[in-house]
Amino acid sequence: MLLILLIIAALFLIGVIFYRQSLQEYSINQIEWEQRHELDGLFEERAPVVIRGIPQAPVWNHSDIMMRDFYSNERPPGAPEGRSLRDLLMDGSAQIPAWPASYKKYLFQNSALGIWYETTWAPVLAGSRGWVGSMIPVEGECFVGAQGLMQMKAHWTLIAPTEGAIIVNILASKEIKWLPKKWQGLFPSKMTAETAPFINQMKYMDIIIRPGTGLWVPSHWLISWTAKDEGSVPLVAGIQIHTPASWLASH
Repeated sequence: MLLILLIIAALFLIGVIFYRQSLQEYSINQIEWEQRHELDGLFEERAPVVIRGIPQAPVWNHSDIMMRDFYSNERPPGAPEGRSLRDLLMDGSAQIPAWPASYKKYLFQNSALGIWYETTWAPVLAGSRGWVGSMIPVEGECFVGAQGLMQMKAHWTLIAPTEGAIIVNILASKEIKWLPKKWQGLFPSKMTAETAPFINQMKYMDIIIRPGTGLWVPSHWLISWTAKDEGSVPLVAGIQIHTPASWLASH
């Protein structure tokens, strides 16, 4: 029994070490939805993957928001008196407060994006997740508008706009040394030498993602995004899939 426990512990340690290792080259893979069977192999390269032509989510967009009572009855944190979630999401000039991650997860659960994942992505990812990975629940968040820098903790994270196009800034974790000490929530394109003296040393990529296109980002990479079109308030789904090691590391 002790030997079995030691073997399990050794395998877990190997998994953690593997989780912490990540390809830090600025390369990106791109495939069409019809080539989705190649995703397992591309995941092994640990480089971001763009998939075009994916079935669009029928939820978490303006049509869905106008149709469902949930959005008219829900009042989000920080909303002015008498303003519902629908009011805020449909008003392009509304100031959306910084919602906590718990509320973004709550929106994901009530948006039915989980059903979209199960019918669209779960069959594609069954091989790469394996039976152990399939036992770990998929997590997700709903985002509104621009999103400052955040580091990916899940083994893979899908960024998929459901309303409006976004420009994603993506950085390898090795670029953190060039960032200000408190870089979370900042935007690389808006940094200056005054706030980040070594900003000219930092390298990052800009990727335009539209509804019907998904970006899979591996663990440790940093991303942020802004609306591609001025005045637009994009809606974005973020879906995380974990290994046991990444789940423990992120929780």
